[in-house]
Amino acid sequence: MLRVLLVIAMVAAAGSAGHSFAKDKDGKKPTPPPTKQTQVIRAETYKKMEVAQKAFEAKDYKGALAALDGLKATEAKLNDYERATLYSLYAAVYYAQEQLPKTIESYVAVLKQPNLPDGLRDSSLYALAQIYFIAEDYPKAIAVVKKWLSVVAEPSPEGYALMAQAYYQTQKFAEAEKALVTSLQISKQRGQAPKEAALALLRAIYYERKEYAKAARVLEMLVSMQPGKSTYWQQLAGMRGLMDQQREQVRLMHAAYRAQLLSNESDLLNLARLYMVSEVPYPAVRLLAQGMKNKSIKVSAENLQLYAQALAMSKEYKQQIPVLQKLATMTGEARHYVYLGQAYNETGDWNNAAEAFRTALKSRNLDKPADAHMALGTALFNANKFAEA
Repeated sequence: MLRVLLVIAMVAAAGSAGHSFAKDKDGKKPTPPPTKQTQVIRAETYKKMEVAQKAFEAKDYKGALAALDGLKATEAKLNDYERATLYSLYAAVYYAQEQLPKTIESYVAVLKQPNLPDGLRDSSLYALAQIYFIAEDYPKAIAVVKKWLSVVAEPSPEGYALMAQAYYQTQKFAEAEKALVTSLQISKQRGQAPKEAALALLRAIYYERKEYAKAARVLEMLVSMQPGKSTYWQQLAGMRGLMDQQREQVRLMHAAYRAQLLSNESDLLNLARLYMVSEVPYPAVRLLAQGMKNKSIKVSAENLQLYAQALAMSKEYKQQIPVLQKLATMTGEARHYVYLGQAYNETGDWNNAAEAFRTALKSRNLDKPADAHMALGTALFNANKFAEA
């Protein structure tokens, strides 16, 4: 990083050293732009800076700072450009040590130097804005980015995106949106694809402002850009849900599942519930069965109950019985034996239904014993056991 800073600093100085001007069509030279006094890093100073550089590359930050401190002791003899470069190097060393306050102080010192080359000024302003952002001093980050935008020849989309991020952190969503739109416009003018991070932030802004339709349009772009990223599919589906477009929500999540983009258990269970709420239980049955088979979904009491509910909605009572048997054995709860008895009823197996209801009456946490007695009596009656009924 130190070597890069030295090179950038020298290039910045060279860029502002002066210009050669060709004659125009009339043979007259155009008026040159104002130039700054050319300064260079002298050989003796550069050698001292290289000592700091070598220590820095060896991650000997204490040694690097000692070398820079030695050079700083002769600060009065340094020219403006050498002093600016010195503080740039301090900033690099302090940043490597995550000493953000000292990094900020160093960049501020760079920017205070007179006759600062435009390139070094611009890069220092942008770096200072980034450090303020990392330090979570968002108002100062915004102020410095604005300063950078006012002096840089061609503002980059990243600069506007940085300002948008800072505005977002301060919940100034309108300003954040404006900065992001400008960032995306610059990218488009340069023939560049929109940055994924910029679109993701724009989606977040629209979500915070409850502008769900706009957020959905941005997410459609993100899905198109990153079709293999499950997060965007899920966010778009969620947005459709917030817009009361449940059918579209199911379609999107189903497409993500078919594309094998959903593997997390919670995502799979959420999709199963979404199928059931949308009254399409068959896909939920298949999803849960496959998930438990390949162990992407745990065979827990809660998940078995969801599976049994999906089977009941699908009227797959015979298939439901072994699931309920396992569930009732696992929990020992009366309600699960009641569900088992009801499944046996649906298949006409009255004897096993009666046995399940008897077990329910003996089990814990029975809410409505009268209902269980009635269900037992009905099952016995249907089994032609009238006396017991």
